[in-house]
Amino acid sequence: MKPILALQSYMKEHFPRTLRDEVLCTCGAGNHVRLLFFRVDGQPVTVVISEGVELSTAQLADAIGSSRVQLLQEPELDAIYPDSELGHMQPFENPFGSAVYCDESLLTWKELVFCPRMFSGQRGECFRATTKDFLALTRAIVLPLSGTPVQERDLWAV
Repeated sequence: MKPILALQSYMKEHFPRTLRDEVLCTCGAGNHVRLLFFRVDGQPVTVVISEGVELSTAQLADAIGSSRVQLLQEPELDAIYPDSELGHMQPFENPFGSAVYCDESLLTWKELVFCPRMFSGQRGECFRATTKDFLALTRAIVLPLSGTPVQERDLWAV
């Protein structure tokens, strides 16, 4: 199962009241996020950034303090994220099964919109999750990845 579909299934199972399907997708809107997949020090990691932001391996390496960062390719993703056995997860276990890094700028958003078309080109409706619940679910490590750090905690939506 693709990581975005695993996340959507898990969120529907454990957080049904905080998850909403988007009937009319507004891909490209400011609250859409992308998932990027890297290998850091030999371990797969998931990075969550705003849809319009680019992130290089050098930028991620600098942000997390590691010199061994590689972008994962599609064949590697299929091997790392085979069909997920969501029923065997603990209630708050990370559905990605790996470390998650979240761009600090996303803390200003009350909700995140995930769109299958943006991740894997697959058809499917977008879905929303509150930023707070997503961070709790994935135990994401929040870092300034986009180059636009949010300095004032008062601006945070979570």
